[in-house]
Amino acid sequence: MHTYYKWLIVLVATLSQTAATFVTYGMGPIAAFYQIEWNLTPLQTGFIVSAVNIGPMFSMLAFGYLMDKKGEKHIIGWGTILLGLSALTLVFVNDYIVLLLLLLLVGIWYGSAQTGGSTAIVKWFPNEHRGLALGIRQTGIPIGGSLASAVLSYTYYHFNLSSVHVVQGIVAIMGGLIFLLLYNEPERTSGTRSTSVGFKEKMNVIKNNKELYPMYIVGVVMMSLQMIIIAHFMSYLHNEGSYSLTEAGKYLSVILIGGMVGRVVIAWASDQFFEGIRERLLLIVMTVTVILTVMLPLIMTVEMEILMLLFCFLLGFVAIGWYSIFIACITEQSDSRFIGLTVSSALTLNQLFIVIAPSLFGLVVNLLNSYQQALYWAGISVALGAINLYRAKIKKRMDHRITTKFDQINTNNLDK
Repeated sequence: MHTYYKWLIVLVATLSQTAATFVTYGMGPIAAFYQIEWNLTPLQTGFIVSAVNIGPMFSMLAFGYLMDKKGEKHIIGWGTILLGLSALTLVFVNDYIVLLLLLLLVGIWYGSAQTGGSTAIVKWFPNEHRGLALGIRQTGIPIGGSLASAVLSYTYYHFNLSSVHVVQGIVAIMGGLIFLLLYNEPERTSGTRSTSVGFKEKMNVIKNNKELYPMYIVGVVMMSLQMIIIAHFMSYLHNEGSYSLTEAGKYLSVILIGGMVGRVVIAWASDQFFEGIRERLLLIVMTVTVILTVMLPLIMTVEMEILMLLFCFLLGFVAIGWYSIFIACITEQSDSRFIGLTVSSALTLNQLFIVIAPSLFGLVVNLLNSYQQALYWAGISVALGAINLYRAKIKKRMDHRITTKFDQINTNNLDK
């Protein structure tokens, strides 16, 4: 029964993540609706998406700290319900600045689901199947985004803008209620929670864990490339590949499908073949990502739709599918008492680049007057991140060998 319940936890965590993402990723198509209704400029429209993504930066550390002390159940459950209630308040907004401020609040509540879903999985899956469970849970993000794009567009065109926010609110509230009703804390966490250690002391422990630094850099460069692809891939194909926007949208959809599959398959492979050495698989994924990024202009010149579809699927498989194994690596290198705060620290750093990367890439495109040249620079940053992780692995292995050698010498001396 316990084994079956663990997988029910995966389903519940995935549903809550899907419900929360339905609100935040849904602001992408909704921004276009506001542009039409309120006659907004492209810059103003972009701020609508940025505002909801800035919110989690202010909350994920706090939610991670609270989850280490109190557990995930009430933090995620009530956080997702409050996310839905704050989405419902958007119905009454008729001022642009008020809209941005409320979207900031929406994003703040999203921080609970973003952080807590991963920590809940880690606590229920201490070793076996952890990567696969994290991978399945992470599919809630692309699924929530895809559902939001389809359902909210249908709702807007058949009803009105206010009804879109009503649907968002109801979905999030249902997700929070399901989590509250079905999720229970694993018994083993009750004795391991450290309530006596303060926030500052925990952050110092995390800051002094130098093994995490290369992983933080991996998160920054891979998340930046992921957001660049999501935000600019259609424009890139349209402007430099002479694809129609409809064709470009189709290929972006294939990338997202590849990413959804990749998050499960890569995580499963890390459990089956790379347990204890997940960083090695992460290095392979990053290397393939760099190769595909460099190959993109060559593939575009070959007028074969099946080849382009396959290429886009593979690009999404690695460039978006990397995330689950990254979370698994972070948790396995964390202090077991502070997993929630450690994960939220990494996600907060990632969130900063979720906001920055699309705009920074757009600036580089303007300076170089080329999407491809700018994409090369993004690929170089991923390559540098991979090299830094590889060097850190080699150094860790050498330090371990030296320590082992000294221990053997000391043992021999004692025996004499």
